Amino acid sequence: MIPENSSQATLPQSSKWVFRRNCSLSPKQLLQWYLSLCFITLVVATGFLLAGFWIVLPFAGIELLLVGTAFVVYARHAADYEMIELQPNQLLLVKADGSKLTQLEWSPQWASLSYNGKYKEPLVFSYKGQQVKIGRFIAEKDKSALHRELKAALARVAYPV
Repeated sequence: MIPENSSQATLPQSSKWVFRRNCSLSPKQLLQWYLSLCFITLVVATGFLLAGFWIVLPFAGIELLLVGTAFVVYARHAADYEMIELQPNQLLLVKADGSKLTQLEWSPQWASLSYNGKYKEPLVFSYKGQQVKIGRFIAEKDKSALHRELKAALARVAYPV
C-alpha cells in the first residue's frame, strides 16, 4: 500500500551560507583595547611630564591619534560579511561592506552561478543582467567545492523533484 502523501513533492528546505572576514578582534574589543592603550600611554606620559620632560606628552597624543585613526579604518570593515540564503522561491544575497549594505532578492529559477576557477576570482551570481560577486572571504582552496555545493543547491530549489 502506498501512503497518500507520497505523490506530493517535498519542498527543499532553506539553506544559508555566511562568509565573514577573519578578524581577531571585534570592533567592541578593539575599542576596549584602544582605551586601555590610551590610559597606559597617558599615565607614562604624565610621569615624564611631572619629571620635567614635557615634550613626551604631545608626542604621546600624536601617537594615540595615529593609532586611533588606524583602528577606525580597521573597525569599519571588521564586521564585513557576505550571505547567501536559498529558499524554495527566493535567492537572497546580502553584502555588508563598511557602512554599505546591499540586499538583493532574486528568483532562483532565473539565477545562475559561475566560477572560472582562476586564482582570486570570485563566484558570480547572475540574474536578468545583474551580476553579484561573492567570495572575498572564502579561502581559494574552498571555492571550487563551494561552487559545486551552491550550484547543486540552486538546482534543487529551482527545479524541485
